Amino acid sequence: MKSIILYDSMSGNTAEVAKAIHRSLTEKFMTPSLVKVEEGLTVDLFDFDLIFIGSPVISWLPTQTLMTFVKKMMKDYNGQGLIKPSSPVIPGKFGISFGTFSGPHIGVKEALPMTLWLNSFIEHLGYTVLDQWHVVGKRNNPPKNWPEINKNGRLGDIEDRPNKADLLSIENRVKGVVDSLSSWNNIKEHI
Repeated sequence: MKSIILYDSMSGNTAEVAKAIHRSLTEKFMTPSLVKVEEGLTVDLFDFDLIFIGSPVISWLPTQTLMTFVKKMMKDYNGQGLIKPSSPVIPGKFGISFGTFSGPHIGVKEALPMTLWLNSFIEHLGYTVLDQWHVVGKRNNPPKNWPEINKNGRLGDIEDRPNKADLLSIENRVKGVVDSLSSWNNIKEHI
């Protein structure tokens, strides 16, 4: 199963999660592509069976860099006739969105619009969305009027997040997904 991890990261939190996904896929004997989205990136997502796509939450959405990439991909694929009405599912193609957030105001609810936005992109491609993962990350360079944001928000003290436990949780989720998909492929081969 060919996989790719596409991500953007501003302060390093999302990069840590992307690397944890990469480590876990590698441990499952896969050779994933780990790609930080940058201006001018070209990649054919249809070459991959499993897509992970993630970003830090910026005003409830992905970073501008990732949104620009997604919009360009949608325009290009639509121009090629690859975005179909009703987005029919392509068997054997799967995706997971992930994001890091500090949730100073309303917690994980601040991250939901971002992963739902990314899930919509995945589904427009015809991939089955398996999950969306939200990982707490310290807020780097908070506004001066929020001096204790990493300690007094709804999530409590998030100064050391994502931490080893957060990243281990991601690695275990990835292993579970790969094991489930391996079982699915084995069943499919016998039908």
